[in-house]
Amino acid sequence: MIDTVSPSLTTALKHAPMGIAIFDRSMRYLAHSAQYLTDQGLPADLPLLGRVHYEVFPEIPRFWRDLHARVLNEGVELREDGGDRYVDRHGRVEWIRWSMAPWRTDEGAVGGLVLYTEVVTAAVEARLRLEAAEARYKAVFEQAAMGVARISPRGVFLEVNDRFCAITRRTRESLVAGNAAELIAPADLPGAQGHVRSLLAGRLDTYAAERRLIAGDGSLLWIRLTVSKVQPRGGLAYLVAIIADITARKQVEAEQERHQGQLRLLINELNHRVKNTLATVQSMAAQTLRNEPDPITAFEKFESRLLGLSLAHDVLTRESWHGADLCEVAQRALAPFTAAAGRVRVEGPPCYLPPGGALTMSLIFHELATNALKYGALSPKENGGADGAVTVDWRFDPDTRALSLTWTETGGPRIAAPPTRRGFGSRLIERSLRGELHGQARMDWREEGLVCRLEAQAPMPTPPSPELGVVASLDERR
Repeated sequence: MIDTVSPSLTTALKHAPMGIAIFDRSMRYLAHSAQYLTDQGLPADLPLLGRVHYEVFPEIPRFWRDLHARVLNEGVELREDGGDRYVDRHGRVEWIRWSMAPWRTDEGAVGGLVLYTEVVTAAVEARLRLEAAEARYKAVFEQAAMGVARISPRGVFLEVNDRFCAITRRTRESLVAGNAAELIAPADLPGAQGHVRSLLAGRLDTYAAERRLIAGDGSLLWIRLTVSKVQPRGGLAYLVAIIADITARKQVEAEQERHQGQLRLLINELNHRVKNTLATVQSMAAQTLRNEPDPITAFEKFESRLLGLSLAHDVLTRESWHGADLCEVAQRALAPFTAAAGRVRVEGPPCYLPPGGALTMSLIFHELATNALKYGALSPKENGGADGAVTVDWRFDPDTRALSLTWTETGGPRIAAPPTRRGFGSRLIERSLRGELHGQARMDWREEGLVCRLEAQAPMPTPPSPELGVVASLDERR
């Protein structure tokens, strides 16, 4: 069988640039190339012809022996272009790309096989290192806690991880089919485009910013964004964008800013009201002491008026000085004057007054009640007022903010004639009403009792703030 390989073929094989070996059906060598010996780590002058392949390489595993048998028995061609792992007699690991095919006799029978081999260890190991690096990159890319995307200079998404999709609330397919500019809120787009131009021009290596994005559901969200330019060797540049959702933080910051703004307004309002209150107290003290020569009586009057003022302050403090309901202001102001149940009736629609208006109405109610207690329907039995009563009712138009209130006294001492002069209480009512509520008062001294009509314009108060209400409650407990 050895003689079947011609000398010319043997010479050609010897100089072939790859490993080639020809075997008979018993896997004895008929011919081989010099490269074959080199690839197998054998001496160049080692005689192989006539020797059995498995005696030369006893370490050949059963896997390859079975492949040889298939080619010889079935006449099929087999190959492995990617390379098979092979451990040689010295324990070295090599990767071999191979193919084997049967050769046939003149009668067409399988006479043996031709084996082609090529050592591709370096290429395979390089490929495996690349695949391992890609696997590590893929694992880091996909499992990153933040959204990561590769974006072309034109804004096309080349690759996005699951977290990026979750943050933007968009599918991977919709992102890849769209453009990064479509995600950025229009107000933030010029700044983002300017940063990208600086990156591509080399003026920046990376940049970080807080941007607003349009989520897939149409809502607006805030992200912390870091973008870097990557320039692969011999490849096209692209951008790596890393995003984190900071919407919750931004909402807290906005809420804190709103809260601080409300606190500033509250402090300014309190400063204003304290000044006004002190001015009112100063005026009450001056008028009371000027018109009442008896110090004890003057003190009692002044103390009583301060009490009326403090009752209104209680309501306003509870409401964080945003205002107070007229009904509660009236009930608080008149409570000290109702010695007998049912002598004062308060009724009217809801009317929320601003702080200044609440203080004004409290003082007015106190002055009217003080007058009723001394001379009118709330006076004690010995003054003829045991059966007297007071009705406070009003009409209020929430659209025009027009307030019309009537104070009606009945059942008290008969009024023979209207007062000949206006006291401090009357002047206080008229002056306060003009200043805060842009209104006027009309006193009707009827025989059966005083009827006081107040026409006013109640400004729209600042709505109560739940947050400031909490602050006020905490302050009150300190």
